[in-house]
Amino acid sequence: MHKSTLGQFTKQLFDLVSSGKRWRIKITEWRDQRSIPQNSLQHMWYAELSAYLIRRGKPFASPAWVKDAMKHTYLGYEERVMVDVVTGGRTQVQTLRHTADLDTGDMHHYLTQVEAWALNVGCRLTVPADSEYNQLRKRQVA
Repeated sequence: MHKSTLGQFTKQLFDLVSSGKRWRIKITEWRDQRSIPQNSLQHMWYAELSAYLIRRGKPFASPAWVKDAMKHTYLGYEERVMVDVVTGGRTQVQTLRHTADLDTGDMHHYLTQVEAWALNVGCRLTVPADSEYNQLRKRQVA
Protein backbone atom coordinates (compact mmCIF):
# COMPACT_ATOMS: atom_id res chain seq x y z
CA MET A 1 0.00 0.00 0.00
CA HIS A 2 1.20 3.47 -0.88
CA LYS A 3 -0.38 6.92 -1.19
CA SER A 4 -0.98 6.24 -4.87
CA THR A 5 -2.94 3.04 -4.13
CA LEU A 6 -4.87 4.27 -1.10
CA GLY A 7 -8.06 4.91 -3.10
CA GLN A 8 -8.06 1.40 -4.57
CA PHE A 9 -7.38 -0.07 -1.14
CA THR A 10 -10.21 1.91 0.44
CA LYS A 11 -12.65 0.77 -2.26
CA GLN A 12 -11.65 -2.86 -1.86
CA LEU A 13 -11.92 -2.57 1.91
CA PHE A 14 -15.40 -1.07 1.57
CA ASP A 15 -16.45 -3.94 -0.76
CA LEU A 16 -15.22 -6.51 1.74
CA VAL A 17 -17.02 -4.89 4.67
CA SER A 18 -20.20 -4.58 2.59
CA SER A 19 -20.23 -8.37 2.06
CA GLY A 20 -21.51 -8.84 5.62
CA LYS A 21 -18.65 -11.16 6.51
CA ARG A 22 -16.18 -10.46 9.29
CA TRP A 23 -12.57 -9.90 8.28
CA ARG A 24 -9.20 -9.87 9.98
CA ILE A 25 -6.71 -7.55 8.38
CA LYS A 26 -2.99 -7.68 9.03
CA ILE A 27 -0.81 -4.84 7.85
CA THR A 28 2.95 -5.27 7.82
CA GLU A 29 5.73 -3.11 6.50
CA TRP A 30 6.68 -3.82 2.90
CA ARG A 31 9.90 -5.77 2.48
CA ASP A 32 11.13 -7.27 -0.76
CA GLN A 33 10.91 -11.04 -1.08
CA ARG A 34 14.08 -13.06 -1.09
CA SER A 35 16.12 -12.34 -4.16
CA ILE A 36 17.17 -14.54 -7.05
CA PRO A 37 20.85 -14.22 -6.02
CA GLN A 38 19.92 -15.39 -2.50
CA ASN A 39 18.06 -18.34 -3.99
CA SER A 40 21.02 -19.23 -6.22
CA LEU A 41 23.41 -19.03 -3.27
CA GLN A 42 21.30 -21.33 -1.10
CA HIS A 43 21.19 -23.99 -3.84
CA MET A 44 24.95 -23.72 -4.38
CA TRP A 45 25.39 -24.23 -0.63
CA TYR A 46 23.06 -27.24 -0.57
CA ALA A 47 25.23 -28.85 -3.26
CA GLU A 48 28.45 -28.01 -1.40
CA LEU A 49 27.10 -29.33 1.89
CA SER A 50 25.87 -32.47 0.16
CA ALA A 51 29.29 -33.19 -1.35
CA TYR A 52 30.97 -32.51 2.00
CA LEU A 53 28.64 -34.79 3.96
CA ILE A 54 28.82 -37.59 1.37
CA ARG A 55 32.65 -37.47 1.53
CA ARG A 56 32.32 -37.91 5.29
CA GLY A 57 30.26 -41.10 5.11
CA LYS A 58 26.71 -39.81 4.79
CA PRO A 59 25.66 -41.19 1.37
CA PHE A 60 22.02 -40.17 1.92
CA ALA A 61 22.90 -36.46 2.05
CA SER A 62 21.77 -35.43 -1.43
CA PRO A 63 21.27 -31.71 -2.12
CA ALA A 64 17.51 -32.27 -1.73
CA TRP A 65 18.06 -33.94 1.65
CA VAL A 66 20.33 -31.08 2.78
CA LYS A 67 17.70 -28.54 1.68
CA ASP A 68 14.95 -30.31 3.64
CA ALA A 69 17.21 -30.76 6.69
CA MET A 70 18.18 -27.07 6.75
CA LYS A 71 14.58 -25.92 6.28
CA HIS A 72 13.41 -28.37 8.96
CA THR A 73 15.99 -27.07 11.41
CA TYR A 74 15.89 -23.34 10.71
CA LEU A 75 12.55 -22.53 9.08
CA GLY A 76 10.15 -25.07 10.49
CA TYR A 77 6.68 -25.91 9.25
CA GLU A 78 3.41 -24.27 8.35
CA GLU A 79 -0.09 -25.69 8.32
CA ARG A 80 -1.86 -26.02 5.00
CA VAL A 81 -5.32 -27.25 4.15
CA MET A 82 -5.40 -29.80 1.36
CA VAL A 83 -8.65 -30.61 -0.44
CA ASP A 84 -9.38 -34.06 -1.85
CA VAL A 85 -10.64 -33.25 -5.36
CA VAL A 86 -12.86 -36.35 -5.44
CA THR A 87 -14.52 -36.21 -2.04
CA GLY A 88 -14.07 -32.54 -1.17
CA GLY A 89 -12.62 -33.61 2.17
CA ARG A 90 -10.27 -31.17 3.81
CA THR A 91 -7.14 -32.23 5.69
CA GLN A 92 -4.69 -30.04 7.58
CA VAL A 93 -1.08 -30.99 6.89
CA GLN A 94 2.28 -29.69 8.04
CA THR A 95 4.67 -28.70 5.25
CA LEU A 96 8.15 -27.25 5.34
CA ARG A 97 8.17 -23.48 4.96
CA HIS A 98 9.26 -22.20 1.56
CA THR A 99 12.15 -19.78 1.24
CA ALA A 100 10.16 -18.06 -1.54
CA ASP A 101 7.88 -16.77 1.24
CA LEU A 102 10.77 -15.09 3.07
CA ASP A 103 11.72 -11.46 2.62
CA THR A 104 15.34 -10.53 1.93
CA GLY A 105 16.10 -9.93 5.63
CA ASP A 106 14.61 -13.25 6.77
CA MET A 107 16.40 -15.06 3.95
CA HIS A 108 19.70 -13.47 4.96
CA HIS A 109 19.11 -14.67 8.53
CA TYR A 110 18.35 -18.19 7.26
CA LEU A 111 21.49 -18.23 5.11
CA THR A 112 23.53 -17.03 8.09
CA GLN A 113 22.20 -19.96 10.14
CA VAL A 114 23.03 -22.44 7.35
CA GLU A 115 26.54 -21.02 7.02
CA ALA A 116 27.10 -21.19 10.79
CA TRP A 117 25.94 -24.82 10.91
CA ALA A 118 28.24 -25.69 8.01
CA LEU A 119 31.22 -24.07 9.74
CA ASN A 120 30.34 -25.92 12.93
CA VAL A 121 30.65 -29.27 11.11
CA GLY A 122 33.88 -28.17 9.38
CA CYS A 123 32.53 -27.18 5.97
CA ARG A 124 33.54 -23.76 4.68
CA LEU A 125 30.91 -22.69 2.16
CA THR A 126 31.70 -20.53 -0.84
CA VAL A 127 30.70 -16.91 -0.33
CA PRO A 128 31.41 -14.97 -3.53
CA ALA A 129 32.96 -11.59 -2.70
CA ASP A 130 30.47 -9.75 -4.90
CA SER A 131 27.43 -11.68 -3.66
CA GLU A 132 24.41 -9.95 -2.17
CA TYR A 133 24.84 -12.15 0.91
CA ASN A 134 28.39 -10.92 1.44
CA GLN A 135 27.35 -7.30 0.94
CA LEU A 136 24.54 -7.63 3.51
CA ARG A 137 26.91 -9.36 5.93
CA LYS A 138 29.40 -6.51 5.61
CA ARG A 139 26.64 -3.93 6.24
CA GLN A 140 25.66 -5.75 9.44
CA VAL A 141 29.24 -5.71 10.74
CA ALA A 142 29.77 -2.03 9.91
